[in-house]
Amino acid sequence: MKPLTPDVFVNGDKIPATEIAVEAQNHKAPAGKPGLAWRAAARALVIRKLLLQEVAQSGLISKPASLGPDRAETEEEAVIRAYLDANLKPAKVTDDEVTAVTKRFKDNPDATKADIREQLERIAWTRAASNLVNSLVEQAEISGIDMVT
Repeated sequence: MKPLTPDVFVNGDKIPATEIAVEAQNHKAPAGKPGLAWRAAARALVIRKLLLQEVAQSGLISKPASLGPDRAETEEEAVIRAYLDANLKPAKVTDDEVTAVTKRFKDNPDATKADIREQLERIAWTRAASNLVNSLVEQAEISGIDMVT
């Protein structure tokens, strides 16, 4: 019989079900649907594992940054940040794109060009991150969780 919450394997590296259960506490799910939180947690840990595997292959190192008084990144967070800084390549937002979107919001005086540019840049970063993660997932051998949503 298949376990209710199996271990997950990423390119042969094990993510224990117990670790996934701990992470699941950080993910929302509707009442009576704890499996949704577990799947979200497993996917998050798979992505983290894939990034750490990439870091290990690249030999990248980074010093943990200060996050405020008495707070700092962990070493893993620091190298993942450095990896993402080096590998995320969002598309540049052009003035023409900003102008085109601005014209759609002509009835909304609160939508400034700066606000629209910021939103378009966030979308570009999100797409770049999604493309990077999708590429890593496609190249990986993953078992115990379906990474397709």
